[in-house]
Amino acid sequence: MFSLASFLITMRETIEAALIIGILLAYVKKVDHRELRRDIWIGTVLAILTSIGSALIFYFVLGSFEQYEEIIEGIAMILAATILTWVIIWMMRTSKDIKGNLENKIEMTIKTEQRFGLVFLAFISVVREGIETVLFMTGVIATESDTFTIIWSSMAGIAVSIVIAVIIFWSGQNIGLKQFFTVTSIFLIIFAGGMFAHGLHELQEVGWFGSESFFFQQTVWDTSHILNDSTSEIGKFFRALVGYQDKPTWLELISYVTYMIGVITAVLLIVFSKGKIIQDVPIENQIEEIKDEITLQ
Repeated sequence: MFSLASFLITMRETIEAALIIGILLAYVKKVDHRELRRDIWIGTVLAILTSIGSALIFYFVLGSFEQYEEIIEGIAMILAATILTWVIIWMMRTSKDIKGNLENKIEMTIKTEQRFGLVFLAFISVVREGIETVLFMTGVIATESDTFTIIWSSMAGIAVSIVIAVIIFWSGQNIGLKQFFTVTSIFLIIFAGGMFAHGLHELQEVGWFGSESFFFQQTVWDTSHILNDSTSEIGKFFRALVGYQDKPTWLELISYVTYMIGVITAVLLIVFSKGKIIQDVPIENQIEEIKDEITLQ
């Protein structure tokens, strides 16, 4: 089996971290402060180690509360879905300012001669991506039961992102980042919607929304004899990817539909409010500007 959600999350977050590192390295080279590259790499390594530590803490902490497993998993999935959605929408609205903001912070750090300023800037910029990945993967782990599949799919996502980053920065090849971020955003939004509904399902299991006779607790349909979400491999795959339930309740169905309508509306408002923002995905332009600066001589 393959965990598409794990693959997409780690690949996208790693590429975003790589773009940030690339912008930082390019700017210190541009202003002739190459000695500061060491600080950037120190901050990056510390961020990676912190992210790994956070992942271990999340994993062992969640595993130590088995009696509250459904509650913790439900809350974790709802929280992860909410933040994942917010991050995607936030990136669509503000990604054009990322390069300028980072360069301004570097310039301020250099001017004020802050001893560990650039280390901290690199650390906080990269660790944010790492912590987001940990939180999102917590939602994936709560949805999927095969830990080995999640691990190797995540590693595959990281490996692919590294290859893409190398192609972008060192070989000077044009990569359709606009298309990449658009496609992955669509998949992740669908995944987040399913995760949100699945989180509610977990809370339903512990009776947070009343008895089974309550309208929102009642089953809408039963397709378990056609595509079981627990015994069928295909059913498990769709359950992990889009939150498929063979016996969804009205609460799950309504929440999923409401989520999708709300997110699609928000995306359309962003696209058309400022003259099709997606056609001007700033990260792609930023890469075009900095590729030549960090290409190996």
